[in-house]
Amino acid sequence: MPVTPEEVPDSAEPARRATSLVEWLRRRSDRRLTRLLRLRPDLALPAPADVAALAARLSVRTSTQRSVDGLDARTLRVLEGLVLAAGDDDSIDITPDDDSADALEELFDRVLVWGDPDLVHLTPTVREAVGPYPAGLGRPAAALFPLVPDNALVPILRRLGLPPTAQPAAGIELARRLRDPVTLAETLEQADAEERDVLARLAAGPPVGTLRSTRLAAAEADQSAPHRLINRGLLVPIDTQRVELPREVGIALRHGPRSDLDASAPEVRLVDRTPDDLDRLGTTAVLEALRLVDSLAELWTAHAPALLRSGGIGVRELKRAAKELAVDDTVAALIAEIAYAAGLVNSTNGPEPVFLPSTEYDAWRRRDTADRWTVLAATWLGMTRQPSLISMRGERDRVIAALGPDAERGTIPALRRQVLDLLTALPPGSAPADRDEVLALLAWQQPRRASGQRAVVEAILAEADRLGITAAGGLTGYTRTLLAAPTGPGRTGTATSAAAAALDRALPAPVDHFLVQPDLTVVVPGPPEPSMGVELGLIADLESTGGASVYRITERSVRRALDAGRTGEQLGGFVAARSRTPVPQALQYLIDDAARRHGVLRAGAASAYLRCDDESLLARVLTHKATASLDLRLIAPTVVITEAPVTRVLDVLREAGFAPAAESADGVLVTLGAEPRRSSTRPPSRSFTTRGAAETDAQLGELVRRLRSGDALTGADARVQAIAAQIPGVTSAATMELLRRAVRAAQLVWFGCAEADGTTTAHTIQPISLAAGTVRGYEQGRPGLVSYPVHRITAIRVLDDAEGDPETSETEN
Repeated sequence: MPVTPEEVPDSAEPARRATSLVEWLRRRSDRRLTRLLRLRPDLALPAPADVAALAARLSVRTSTQRSVDGLDARTLRVLEGLVLAAGDDDSIDITPDDDSADALEELFDRVLVWGDPDLVHLTPTVREAVGPYPAGLGRPAAALFPLVPDNALVPILRRLGLPPTAQPAAGIELARRLRDPVTLAETLEQADAEERDVLARLAAGPPVGTLRSTRLAAAEADQSAPHRLINRGLLVPIDTQRVELPREVGIALRHGPRSDLDASAPEVRLVDRTPDDLDRLGTTAVLEALRLVDSLAELWTAHAPALLRSGGIGVRELKRAAKELAVDDTVAALIAEIAYAAGLVNSTNGPEPVFLPSTEYDAWRRRDTADRWTVLAATWLGMTRQPSLISMRGERDRVIAALGPDAERGTIPALRRQVLDLLTALPPGSAPADRDEVLALLAWQQPRRASGQRAVVEAILAEADRLGITAAGGLTGYTRTLLAAPTGPGRTGTATSAAAAALDRALPAPVDHFLVQPDLTVVVPGPPEPSMGVELGLIADLESTGGASVYRITERSVRRALDAGRTGEQLGGFVAARSRTPVPQALQYLIDDAARRHGVLRAGAASAYLRCDDESLLARVLTHKATASLDLRLIAPTVVITEAPVTRVLDVLREAGFAPAAESADGVLVTLGAEPRRSSTRPPSRSFTTRGAAETDAQLGELVRRLRSGDALTGADARVQAIAAQIPGVTSAATMELLRRAVRAAQLVWFGCAEADGTTTAHTIQPISLAAGTVRGYEQGRPGLVSYPVHRITAIRVLDDAEGDPETSETEN
């Protein structure tokens, strides 16, 4: 048999039935095995050595549980039906049904079942993964009644007119009555309306109910409906407070084993829009997200939050950021987490670490608007951080801190992709009319995970709207392009560039001008150019955003620009050059007055000193209430000294309304703080999944090839030992030709190799390439690729399994 079997048509019948899971897997085509590894990527980590190892992993409960949890409602319904119909040997004789053919094929592809279309076997641990109540039905009566204590069975037996025998005979007799359709139907007909309501609720699932006590009252008139049902043997007490509906009763009430759950996918009603409309709506959120990141960076540059000992930032710091950004805590946490995962914000080293913008942020800020957003969106798609957890209670009832380790969730990237894949399947330009219908469809796709994921999915949809990934609930065109690209730090591609280009076309053109109003507000009629935006952010404070941004120039904002190293002439020239309206005289006066007063007070290192030629101004500084903490001392009519650092002296004086400037030892004005503090550029490695399963068909195909090779090596090992001593020597030319044929035909090769110490060793490999005088392939018992020089090969033979007996094709000297 060749090492890599040819693709077998799916309808081809094998000569005989496979008797084991390993044998059945070996008969599967490469395409089927590739699909298995794609549907269950955990099977490939690490790569299994052969098919037997793959079969063993298929029986691991956690892997099976994960695969079962990923089934949609229709496929899960079919699997639960198979579990209910399976015998003790986990096999089911079935009749092919067109309605369930697709679902059954999915179960075969996931290897949750194996065998033939008419004889199906459950894979080990599937029954356990489905749970004790498949399709919401209870356990069989034969499994329940033997668990009931004798003292609880006596009243039931007396009521039914049966002799009060002890277990297990009593349990067997009660189970037999429920298995009899006629007896069961007669018993159900005796139930009153209240009892039927209890039975209907338990039959719909789950089949377990809770009572204050399962002990029966002496008089039947004093018994509740559940107790009367226990008395008739229709409910079984499984402990002192819980009862369970036997499977036979549930099936009879449902008129079949399947539940009333509609297995068809729910419909999502759509609101038709054009793709351009969605893109235009999305760009507003895009610009706002970028502004929030910039505002957060500016805030943390001025007031860096401390890194908690347990990781992350405190609740007070998060609320401060939310207040400064004019958003709620949820949005502030989202922006901080994305900036952190993208490497735009990071913690510093040292005895008092804080969070600061990184040097990577400065480079990111200089990029085009579309490129900046693409970085944020790709980061959100791939990061393992879950911002919606921030400020919630985690383990040990501890509040989950922003940027802390407790916000890590390894499964969240896959859930984000699942949500966006659902929106991608909708027609371009359309948006769901009702978000609840989207949640219902997601719940149908994975019903076993629905209850625990609803809140998370709602948060994902809200985050997507906030970031501009979606608009009005629909997926934007540039996001559709982005989803074709891999996500993660440092991973770019054609699709990422195309997404940036698509967004760039949808964004309004950047403007290089603004309008200055008489009340000293500045209106920017569009997204500002990066260079203009930086300068305008220094001289003015942002008041509102939208299609147009509104800034306000104040004395404090002008002093901020002067402190950053700008001069009065530069500020006036910037406003005059960029404004499309005449510069108000009041603004020119404000700039000139602030520039004239700026630097009249000079601070230097004493630790620090203040000097000022205006003695009255210096006197006001000494008597001001805000400067008391500096402990200023007058040592000359125009000089004051303090033990406080220069930077703190400047900060206190500016907060008090003065306009000091720093100077060097020779009296020259210097700018302190013009270069803001920055953290390292390396993004935290834990913000992204660093290890994942193979994603491309080529990678998965290579894994399957290694499986086949390992399987063939295992089977050939015994035969190799028997023929190894009979192989003659070969010439290099003949060896090359034989190896080429082996690579093309995917055949197994045995050869002898002369080692450097003069000894000869034997090797059996699956060759995959022959180049530069070296043969490369996979060898049994050795991880990864191995390589051998062709000129060292002393003997070679091809092992052919096609006829069942070892045949050799050899070359001689």
